[in-house]
Amino acid sequence: MTGVSDVAGDVAGVGDVMRADAAPRAQGAPAADAPSPLFSARWLRRAADLTAAEPLDEGSAVRLGLCLTDAPAETAERVLVQADLSTGQLRFSSGDWGERPALVLTLSVADAAVFLFGDGVRRVRLFERDGVRLEGVFLFVFFLDRMLQQDRAGVLARLRAVTADLPPAGDPTPHGRRPRPAPGRAATVEREYEEEHEEEARRRAEEILPGTLAVLRAELGRSTPGAQLAVVHRASGTRLSVALGDCRPGVPFTRAALPIWYCCSKSVGAAAVGQLWERGLLDPLAPVSAYLPWFTGDGRESVTLYQLLTHTSAVPMGLDPLHGTMAAPLALRRERLRTMTVPPDARPGTRIAYAPWWAWFLIAEVVRTLDGRDYERYLAEEVLAPCGMDATRVVLSPPEYRELADRLPLIHLAGGGAPIQPTHWYATEASCTRPIPGLNIRGPMSDLALFFEALMDGGQGRAGRVLRPQTVMALTARHRVGLVDAFGNADWGLGFRNESHHLGEICTAFSRHASLRAFGHYGLWTSSAFADPDAGLVVALHLNGKTWQEEHQTRMIAIGDALYRDLGLT
Repeated sequence: MTGVSDVAGDVAGVGDVMRADAAPRAQGAPAADAPSPLFSARWLRRAADLTAAEPLDEGSAVRLGLCLTDAPAETAERVLVQADLSTGQLRFSSGDWGERPALVLTLSVADAAVFLFGDGVRRVRLFERDGVRLEGVFLFVFFLDRMLQQDRAGVLARLRAVTADLPPAGDPTPHGRRPRPAPGRAATVEREYEEEHEEEARRRAEEILPGTLAVLRAELGRSTPGAQLAVVHRASGTRLSVALGDCRPGVPFTRAALPIWYCCSKSVGAAAVGQLWERGLLDPLAPVSAYLPWFTGDGRESVTLYQLLTHTSAVPMGLDPLHGTMAAPLALRRERLRTMTVPPDARPGTRIAYAPWWAWFLIAEVVRTLDGRDYERYLAEEVLAPCGMDATRVVLSPPEYRELADRLPLIHLAGGGAPIQPTHWYATEASCTRPIPGLNIRGPMSDLALFFEALMDGGQGRAGRVLRPQTVMALTARHRVGLVDAFGNADWGLGFRNESHHLGEICTAFSRHASLRAFGHYGLWTSSAFADPDAGLVVALHLNGKTWQEEHQTRMIAIGDALYRDLGLT
């Protein structure tokens, strides 16, 4: 197979391509300006010509490897894409990758075309079905999506002109919004009434939490388009929720909006584990295969519930078997787990192996097997209901999604010097109506605060008991200690993050002023929720702007510290 290194000398630049078109060519040969099949030798030459003029920092660029499952003759089977997220520059090459790329996608040529040239909706939908496998740092996919949508360097526009058989360039329904009829008088009055009450809530929050609101407002338009915050403080009698900015382009954030909780959803699943433990149906130290007999072979029988809850299995995050299919049909995801391989040379408990998808999918399967109800129904009936979390949905029904689709908060990509970009991750119908255990619960932050308030009260919710006090203590105690990863994850309970600022600034979970008894969770550089029993404080916060770890850590600590100062807790 011909690679770009073999043909680099054939065409020196765009001018040479045009001169070649003027010269006689063999009968049947394509015109020099005719579109070429994606990743063909001719396309790679032209891509090199069209991208060579602008510099690309290979040291900081994200390296994406594409393994093509159906590459035709004269087309590369392995392509390395170097993407400079700060400038939007791209480079393509075939042949030996050298060092393994940060991301590797195994997919068809048509799917690769959608990933690179498709709109944001089509790109997201690649991960809602079979056909794509991903290994590596999935977080980079979000920022690649922003870069590809914005095409600030114009690289994709130039490449589109020379590429055959590409998907449509535009999204027919930008940001998932559908045209609605003009509101009648009654709807207009209702909206004005809602806006008046939202403004009243903001004025009250400004009075009680002036420093916190100042920090949040400083982030609006810089690292996030909007925010939703709920705070409960027992000593001062404070109970408030407030929303700022927009939840999606042209739609104000309200206190009733339903942002995605991301990994804050995992703590709700941990409560379900605690309930089954109380009932004597489950031992958190037992292997998963004790409850799921199909989860054996290739090292799977060595995986315990304790490893899943503490993120200490032998499976590194980059090898999560549900990478690439996190929103695919349940049967497909179950089959991926049934055939996954646990690395034989890795020892569990020796490092943090955060499991964004596969761990809680297994936990959901265990809940379903032991109780008989689907995971989402179990959580709704046994956790949300006794906490009084009436507005929260573990998963949306298709009718609910269609009613709410143009009002659901979107995740926006921010930071890195590029404009804020709305995206469709976890906002399509499939990813909102298919359960993604431990990830796609949606609800207002005031509901998430009710959950952590129940835990702070020893498991007693507004409408009933969720857990025994002893179980809450067992779940939120420090189980994983002495391990720190690059993201500042440190001490951990059974499905809960423990405040670890005593280990250094990078390990601060919620605030530098939080007590070391504080416990909670975070949601992929967007959400954070915690209870601090010593302070009598519960906080739930969602920022719908996702930014890089360092910037996110800085803003979250600033918000948390301001909260403690405003409430006189420093």
